[in-house]
Amino acid sequence: MPMKLYAQAGNYKTKKALICAQYAGLDIQTPTGGPAAQTGRIPVLETGEGCIFSSVAIARYLARVNRLAGLYGQNLLEGGMIDSWVEFCSHELEVPLSTWVLPVQGIYPEVPEATKCAKEDVKKALTVLNNHLLSNTFMVGNSMTLADISVFCALLDAMQLVLDDGFRKPFANLMRWYNLCLSQPEFKAVVGDVKFCGGGAAAAKDAKPKQEAKPKQEAKPKQEAKPKQEAKPKQEGKGKKEEKKKEESKGEPSKEDLEKAAKDKKKKVVKEGGKRGVEIEGAADMGGLQFFCTSVIEPEGDLELTVESMNAMNAKSDPTEEERKGGSGHIGKMIFSAGTEQLSVVAYVPEEKQAALNCVDWITAVLGSQGGEVKTKDKAMSTGIVKTNADKGVFPLKIREPMILEANNF
Repeated sequence: MPMKLYAQAGNYKTKKALICAQYAGLDIQTPTGGPAAQTGRIPVLETGEGCIFSSVAIARYLARVNRLAGLYGQNLLEGGMIDSWVEFCSHELEVPLSTWVLPVQGIYPEVPEATKCAKEDVKKALTVLNNHLLSNTFMVGNSMTLADISVFCALLDAMQLVLDDGFRKPFANLMRWYNLCLSQPEFKAVVGDVKFCGGGAAAAKDAKPKQEAKPKQEAKPKQEAKPKQEAKPKQEGKGKKEEKKKEESKGEPSKEDLEKAAKDKKKKVVKEGGKRGVEIEGAADMGGLQFFCTSVIEPEGDLELTVESMNAMNAKSDPTEEERKGGSGHIGKMIFSAGTEQLSVVAYVPEEKQAALNCVDWITAVLGSQGGEVKTKDKAMSTGIVKTNADKGVFPLKIREPMILEANNF
């Protein structure tokens, strides 16, 4: 028996429930009337065993119905993180967005002071999301969850009505993630094609009316300028010539400078990898995580440095250290690092998991999805790259997320 969702068809909260249903593989009907006429409360989800009201409660229920869909994460920790972002969405994002968007929709009269404050609050909330998505493909974990669906739907009306090009420009990470959501068939089935707000309606509303230009006064006739005397060529002093020579010598870094820069870079890579290893270890301890796919920033597409990052994740953790590092050597992983010229990929499968997953087959399949090249093959650790190809539209940042999905789905 299909469930029935009594709700406003065009409301973003209704779409949140319907996207969850798409991922869970549920058949949900959306009739009009029903419980709302009796209780005055919508949305209401009618199931074969009872009714659930409140959009957040409905979404949480649908996200938990099919555990294989993973909408509530892979473990208890991810479930808690998802709840955190759902709460953030309700209180920090939806409240100011409603104050800004509802008057534009004609639902409530605008209060200019309130709208001004709402815009600042929205900017703060989007900054939080943008910073979080700098090093995360999804809101939580490595696949779509209720956190992604909630934030996406909360932004849906604003993206079409008030968040114009200028407002969205500083939030590149957020827009990358938003477009990733839009490309998913489960989202597309519910929201269709989304037309982003340009620089028109919302921007024009805030613009001040132009004042009429004053008539130009007639210019006074110019007096003929006296002929300039030719300037004598300046002689360069010895001091300036010496300074030029010093500047030219500074242009090429010395061998010592290059070695120091490489050492500092490796230190940053190892620090990032060690920290990420502790996070992966914690997630595994909470929910029995076996394999993990993620991106790292510091290697910037350098394959050797990406291997160093993986080694730092796998390094044995010392519990006596003030800042623990590594500790995830027992977890299978694939990590991705984007640079300007290439995307580097490193796959790792610990010995005890090699019977369940072939490392070489894993990385070969993932690289093959984007025409990449396997560089090294080993049952424990294999590496590869995907070169940037502007003619074919292959760019490291663009292909990183689809490849992470490919690695997760292998």
